[in-house]
Amino acid sequence: MEYKKLINIIENKEAKVVVVGLGYVGLPMAAIVASRGYFTTGIDINHDIVNKVNNKKSPINEPGLEEIVYKGVEAGRLRATVEASEIRNSNVVLIIVQTPVDENKEPCLEALMSATKAVAENISEGTLVVVESTIPPGTMRNKILPVLASSGLKVGTDFFLANSPERAIPTRTLEEIQINSRVVGGIDERSAELAGVFYENITSGEVYKDAVEIVEVVKLIENTFRDVNIALANDVALLCEALGIDAIKAINLANKHPRVNFHMPGAGVGGHCIPKDPYFLIKEAEKHGVNLSVIKASRERNSNMPYHVLEKLKNALKKQGKDIKESTVAVLGIAYKGNVDDVRETPAEPIIKTLMKSGVDVFSHDPYVSQDFGGKFSNEIKTVVKNADALVIVTDHDEYKKLDFGDLRLLMKDKAIILDGRRILNPEDIKRLGFIYYGIGC
Repeated sequence: MEYKKLINIIENKEAKVVVVGLGYVGLPMAAIVASRGYFTTGIDINHDIVNKVNNKKSPINEPGLEEIVYKGVEAGRLRATVEASEIRNSNVVLIIVQTPVDENKEPCLEALMSATKAVAENISEGTLVVVESTIPPGTMRNKILPVLASSGLKVGTDFFLANSPERAIPTRTLEEIQINSRVVGGIDERSAELAGVFYENITSGEVYKDAVEIVEVVKLIENTFRDVNIALANDVALLCEALGIDAIKAINLANKHPRVNFHMPGAGVGGHCIPKDPYFLIKEAEKHGVNLSVIKASRERNSNMPYHVLEKLKNALKKQGKDIKESTVAVLGIAYKGNVDDVRETPAEPIIKTLMKSGVDVFSHDPYVSQDFGGKFSNEIKTVVKNADALVIVTDHDEYKKLDFGDLRLLMKDKAIILDGRRILNPEDIKRLGFIYYGIGC
């Protein structure tokens, strides 16, 4: 198919779209593309996900997603399959699979390359392929392109290739896919133009086109900025703890300055992106003899925050004459952030596992998650806090901000401690209820 004809069928909503990977971003993207009028097929190796989608259900807990999936399937514009052969009938292929790091913090691109190979084996002439996964610098030209070129097709004439990393967060994925700006990096000008036309039909935000090498770095530095900012806030929190002042008060006042925008400190940074993406930069920089010392230090600070929580808890119990190994600890929050069920890289994991390894009696709670990391768990809050010596808040769920801590205090042991790892509570209010309060940064 000619380049201009492909532009026309994209603009006229006649293009058939395949989304490879129906995860936290892939399924919402597929559902939105279908809602824009494109016939959309989602491909995933997980039969359970495929079956749920085809039965008009969402396997992902994301506000509004099940409704839009239902409408898409009901209208006949959205379907799911495990068969990669569906790629042969497509005009646009979006690859949206996970790209984690391994235990050595090296990029793990097996899922991405497997998906790319499946595309190469089934690609038809005149297809636009877009990688939305977050990738290390150089991946598009040095890894993705050679695999797709093994099909015998020539990029820029027979097929087109671009990178447009997703920009969306859980609980707001549908909204952000449709209103956030997009950056598009084409392997050549035609590829960038085609991908730009496609995303102009998906989002109301601006679509910016540039070289693929630049766009690969954009998503990484966006998340690295957040990681470094959080690390700075955590450094300030540790300093304020040592000085005996409240870091949150200091940060809030500093943010009154028109050119200051501190993030908030906390028990640790989780999720699939922020703990991982800086390592894509760090590892690539090392290949070129560059030491990203600030980024490394920030990753170390944020990775160590769960252990700071543990040390703070140990010292708090000791001040009350209690040995942490003989104490009962209630952990509130398993998910990595508030109001989601995503536990990837959650700081709750090292906190719970370390406590259990030390012989501590740990009981955890989360309104969105069904289990923890091998310890005692319940979705019933009163069951979790009963007879606890300490309550540790790890996740900033809205439900925790609305709890009746007066009732919970009556269920806990004498000299009950609250360690607020997200600073969601008013310290003075909690102290008036009879708790001994500790928080990150104070």
